[in-house]
Amino acid sequence: MNYHFIAIGGSAMHNLALALHDSGHQITGSDDALYDPAQTR
Repeated sequence: MNYHFIAIGGSAMHNLALALHDSGHQITGSDDALYDPAQTR
């Protein structure tokens, strides 16, 4: 399944996106900026 996240740079949305990606889903997202820990992953 495909998921698109708005505000993917925050810690909560980023972790959810990573979990879904690791489960085999297609992930896209948008944000104004990336913040730690999303920036370093």
